[in-house]
Amino acid sequence: MNDDHIAVGGDFNRIFDHKDYLAMISIPDEATCILRGHLILEEVLNLWSSKTTNTEDLYAGIYVSFKTKLVVSRNLGISEEIFSVLDKVNDIRNKFSHRKGYQLENSQIESLKTKVDNLTSSALTQKCETFNVFVGGRDEHGNPKEITYTWGSSDNRVRFVLIFVILMLKITSWIQSEFISRGIEYSIISTDNS
Repeated sequence: MNDDHIAVGGDFNRIFDHKDYLAMISIPDEATCILRGHLILEEVLNLWSSKTTNTEDLYAGIYVSFKTKLVVSRNLGISEEIFSVLDKVNDIRNKFSHRKGYQLENSQIESLKTKVDNLTSSALTQKCETFNVFVGGRDEHGNPKEITYTWGSSDNRVRFVLIFVILMLKITSWIQSEFISRGIEYSIISTDNS
């Protein structure tokens, strides 16, 4: 395993905060995992809306629901494919918000996986089922510990995270291509943190 990794920043720093992804994979609570992913996707919509309108914060000073931001983003040119996937995640999140004790259903994970796998992208990404997440750190006793999360050995919460990472890679690639084609300036700072 290579210990090098890339930190993403600039305009994308609120989308790629490693603490969010570590929390999603580490916390056993499905609702918290889904909510964290939903908040990251809301930052995607904020970035898209702000950059395409050349506004610092299009939604400043007012509460705007995720669904409204999603529709505005579609009206500003976000692809129907991405709209559909984000709408699906919003639907899942709303079920957790309005149904006490709700749990991810296999059918939701399969549907979301299919939508993400079918997203058109210039990014070279794996299918969700073949993507693995490696997490290294220390256990409660300070000993080194490494875990590899795979589709076949994971519950629906971890499968959601695997799907989510592939989704974010595809969305980021699409957004960058769109920004370039529209002449929108953006920054995505990479630094070596090995």
